[in-house]
Amino acid sequence: MLVEHQLDAREMMHPEPFEKSTAILQALRSGEYLRMLHRRIPYPLIDYCKALNLNFLVDAISQNSYEIIIYLPTDIEDLHQESILKVKGKRVDL
Repeated sequence: MLVEHQLDAREMMHPEPFEKSTAILQALRSGEYLRMLHRRIPYPLIDYCKALNLNFLVDAISQNSYEIIIYLPTDIEDLHQESILKVKGKRVDL
């Protein structure tokens, strides 16, 4: 069973979303993932994920609302099985 960490950063001011999300990601273990809501695409966080070889999915829910799922590559099959990686809006390729 997967464990979801949630972070709603839509009302947070810089740099709080980055600091809170990276704190979660540094402790991320197999079977856990981060679901983050943000008002824009957090490019520094995406770069951070790439540097740590973490997988991510950015889903544009609306013009100013994004859902970002960040997870370990080994969990991709479980995330697909539980439909967690299902896109609700429009997938953003980065």
